[in-house]
Amino acid sequence: MLHFVEGKIPFGVFKMNEICIIFNPSAGRNKLFSEKRVKKLEKIVGEHGFLRITNTKEELCAVAKECYEKKIKVLAISGGDGTTNCVLSQFTKIYQDQPLPFIALLKGGTMNLLEASLKMRGTPESRLKKLIRFIQKGIDVPIVNHTLLKVNDKMGFIFGNGAVANFIHVYYKGGDAGFIKALKLCIKACWENIYGSKFLQDLFAPIKATVQVGERNLPETSFVALLAATEKECGLGFKPFYRAREEQGKMHFLAVNVNPWELMWDLPRIRVGKKMTSPSVYDIVTDKVTIQTDDHYYYTVDGEMLNSSKKIELSGGPVVQLLAI
Repeated sequence: MLHFVEGKIPFGVFKMNEICIIFNPSAGRNKLFSEKRVKKLEKIVGEHGFLRITNTKEELCAVAKECYEKKIKVLAISGGDGTTNCVLSQFTKIYQDQPLPFIALLKGGTMNLLEASLKMRGTPESRLKKLIRFIQKGIDVPIVNHTLLKVNDKMGFIFGNGAVANFIHVYYKGGDAGFIKALKLCIKACWENIYGSKFLQDLFAPIKATVQVGERNLPETSFVALLAATEKECGLGFKPFYRAREEQGKMHFLAVNVNPWELMWDLPRIRVGKKMTSPSVYDIVTDKVTIQTDDHYYYTVDGEMLNSSKKIELSGGPVVQLLAI
């Protein structure tokens, strides 16, 4: 069964207040014109829904309860990748075994990896206008079924530790984050690979871990990075998780133990979504991974930096229905 399934959902008759827009004013692009964007989105949604500004997990939890009680049909998220995983994490806790509303991603962050991977274009305002137009005219809205990645008690799409987490840690240091900064760091890593540097040594510092994939342990216990995703792209157009949509309910897991030269050699292949050539890469589609370490390591979920517990459990989460607008 394909992970990436396209279809259509007939909205037909739509009642009032069945769309909830969650707006994160601190997300990358939203904070540039927060007040104006909020007013525009509220005007566009009109009687079809309502907008809630959330700054904390407590506020988000309250909105999730409100949406559950009101039985909303569409949850529209205006924020970045971190906002999306926080929203989905809170909503799955409140909804439990009940299906979530249809999800409309309105962007608003810096990278917006999922929207980029799914080729969703336009501003938050233009996407919401398109959705409202479909509803008013009774047009069937295209949907994409997408598996979430569960990381301990958090929901997202991309997990990484080791070199990936180290890179993102540097990325968020000193100054505004963004596409240009990420690109500059990639160029710096490639350039310093030629001469060798402490920056590169720190970036590729190994992780000591016991890794169980399904029911078997990997034979190695030292890795440059451990990665998992239910989405192909990881940013800057690179597609290391080229098998992420092979099976619904499962993830593409990579256990990587390459040196900087091997990684640099494989960058063109990763860019176009092909398998890495190094024999020191475990490349597996699975529904469960357990990572056990003696030390604490940073890890990231959709770009959000988190302090690691000594045990991380990864699994294919619930399937959400994304509106392809």
